Amino acid sequence: MTGRALDDQDGVEEASSWVSPEALSFGVGELASRAVVALARERSTTPRAVARDLLGLPAAGGDS
Repeated sequence: MTGRALDDQDGVEEASSWVSPEALSFGVGELASRAVVALARERSTTPRAVARDLLGLPAAGGDS
């Protein structure tokens, strides 16, 4: 939602009419999940290890 990024209330309201907040939230979560899986494949590691790295968390034992 570019309206929210630009603090444009009219843009936020217009974008809200295109898709429900629930569908948008699901879409963002699905996109993030797919991105983590793709990065894990690219790095030859686990999605969990990639997520921990992206979040700045210490590596957990057993992740490669």
